[in-house]
Amino acid sequence: MSRFVIFFYLLIFLATAMASERYIKIISPDTGSTIDPGKPVLVSGTGKGLFEGNVVVRFEGPDGRLLVQQPATMPREDISAAGDWQQSISLPVPLPESIRLVAFSPSPGGADAAITSAPVLLETTGASAPGLTATRWVLRQYLNESGDMQPVIADTVIDAQFDAGKVSGSAGCNRYFGAYTSGNDNRLMLAGQTGATQMACTQSVDSQERRYLVLLASIDSYQAGEELLLFNKQGIVILRYTAELPLTLEETRWYAAGINNGRGGVVSSESVQLATAVFVAGKVSGSAGCNNYSASYEISDSQITIGAAMTTRRQCAEPEGIMAQEQQFLQALTAARQYRLTAGRLELRDSNGSLQVSFSVSTAE
Repeated sequence: MSRFVIFFYLLIFLATAMASERYIKIISPDTGSTIDPGKPVLVSGTGKGLFEGNVVVRFEGPDGRLLVQQPATMPREDISAAGDWQQSISLPVPLPESIRLVAFSPSPGGADAAITSAPVLLETTGASAPGLTATRWVLRQYLNESGDMQPVIADTVIDAQFDAGKVSGSAGCNRYFGAYTSGNDNRLMLAGQTGATQMACTQSVDSQERRYLVLLASIDSYQAGEELLLFNKQGIVILRYTAELPLTLEETRWYAAGINNGRGGVVSSESVQLATAVFVAGKVSGSAGCNNYSASYEISDSQITIGAAMTTRRQCAEPEGIMAQEQQFLQALTAARQYRLTAGRLELRDSNGSLQVSFSVSTAE
């Protein structure tokens, strides 16, 4: 056998051995697990030899139809070493009774999957619809004086929460509160007069607010599902809401709205919202603006401590100043000692109460 042939087979052997060192594996959830469609699913795993540490987590229906997929990153010091990755993913509803979970690492050549995990088969509890109570309902449309359904004015929020015979919420400018009664056949009526604060509003918002409170006082029945529909005595839909589950610190994807620059100021810009955070099971992860990061955290009541972050090692030239902003964001996280949740927002503050990072549940601030 010639030296060339021996060398050729040696190359094949080495390539095969190197390929066998590359893998991606899903650790949790495991096959047969049951997941709740109403809660984000924390997917975690391990891998080795992944291009730039990139992982894509994909949920599919039993027919292979894509339900949702989301990228993750495996932080590691040595690019050839094994590492851990995780990602929290919210699933769309409704869901089929069984779904398929796979993870893969895209190849630099653009192939669909250079390395793919073994599939994980999961069961679902079914997409149970929200109920009237224990849900924040956000108004989308209301019946105007002309008898047409009209969308809520942009940049105003009208909502309602029904619980234990009390209803409250925002009418678009002022807060309102009152009592209600419910009965068989989805009967629902306000009991007595509805109170409200007395803040001054613009003319258009004030007109919308007064119309909303009049309609709310005339409800006679409801239908709750993916939407909440409120009907008058004639059986006409007069108010149409969508459900928004109560926010918690954990298992919510937060987008930065302001970052402390370390010089006493909190900076807001278009690039700030590139920084994200998801807090799940003692580990916070997301994008710092350019690189992905992960860090441990501990919470007790409203107190929080966040450890030093591990990050990927990319360098981004755009948007301008993103690398400096990234360092400010990571430093602000480690300076946080308390957190505060308000409507749609999360604030992280230091021990003196100074704001370090403010987050929103939406990128549209």
